[in-house]
Amino acid sequence: MRSAQMYERGAIGERATGEILDVLRQEGWAVFHDVKWPGRPRANIDHVVVGPPGVYVIDSKNWAGRIEIDNNAFRSNGRKHDKTVASAGDAALAVAGLLSAPAAATTRSVLCFVRDEPVAGWCYDVMFCSTANLREMLLTRPTALTPDQVRAAGIELDIRFRDAVSRPVMRPPAVPVAARQPGRGLAAGSVVGLPRPRAPRRKRSAATGLLGLAVSVGLTLVAINQLPNLADRIGDNLAGTLTPTTATSYESCEALRKDYPKGVGTAAAVARMKRTKGRPVADSTAYAANSALDTDRDGLACERGQKAR
Repeated sequence: MRSAQMYERGAIGERATGEILDVLRQEGWAVFHDVKWPGRPRANIDHVVVGPPGVYVIDSKNWAGRIEIDNNAFRSNGRKHDKTVASAGDAALAVAGLLSAPAAATTRSVLCFVRDEPVAGWCYDVMFCSTANLREMLLTRPTALTPDQVRAAGIELDIRFRDAVSRPVMRPPAVPVAARQPGRGLAAGSVVGLPRPRAPRRKRSAATGLLGLAVSVGLTLVAINQLPNLADRIGDNLAGTLTPTTATSYESCEALRKDYPKGVGTAAAVARMKRTKGRPVADSTAYAANSALDTDRDGLACERGQKAR
C-alpha cells in the first residue's frame, strides 16, 4: 500500500514538472519525458531538455519537508542523501554519452522538488531547484549552444530514445524437453540440461554491505565532480575528429551535395542506416548548420532519396 502511494506521489510530481518544461517548447527547446535510461533497461529518466544553455537531465522529486544544500551535502529533513545526488550525476553521464560535440560537454543534472517555495543550490555538479523556480533557473543559465546546435542535439536524442524503446527485449531460450528413452532412466517430459543447484552463499555482514555502498557512492560523487572536465575532454576529442572544422550553411541540397555528395547527418542517424554503401557523412557540426534541409527530420540532410530543396 505504501509503495503504491509513493509511486502515485512520484507520478504527480513528474506531471507537475513536465507541465512547466513543456512550455519551453515555445521558445525553441527540445523536451523529453520518461525516457529509457541508457545502459539500464529497467530504469527511466524523468525529463531531458535541450536549449541554448545546454542539455539538462532532470529528476523530479515530490518530497515533503526541509531541503538543505550546504558544502556539497544534500539533506532532506536532516538526513543526507548522497545516493540521490550520485544517481542524478549518473543519469547526466549516461545522456551525455548519447550526444556528439559540443552538446555532450554541456550536459548537466538537476534535482527538482515539487513545492511552491524556491529551492536553489549546487551539490557537486548537480543543480537544485523547485517547480517554483525551475523555468527561471534554466532560462537564466549562460548560453552554450547555437539554435542550430540545439536543434541537432534534440534530433540526435530523439533518435536515440526512440531506438531504445523499439529495441526488442532478449528472452532466454526455452529449456528443451527430452523424449521418452527406454532404459536410460528418463521419463517422458523430463527436463534435461538443468544446472546443478548452487551452494548457498554466505551472507555478508551489515557492516560489509554498508562499506561497499559507501565506497560506491563516494566514487560516483567524485565522478560527478569531474563531469565538466570529462565532458569537455570528450567534446574536444569529438570536435577534433569532425571535418570540415568550420561548418558551412548551404542554401539548398544541390549546393550541399557539391561538398557532401551523399548528404550529411548526425552520428546516431548514420549508424542506424541499414545500408553500408552510399551513407551520408557523419558530421554533427555540418548537420547542425544545415538541419533546415532535413525535411523528414530523421537526422539526415540531403541524403540519397531525399528530394532536393
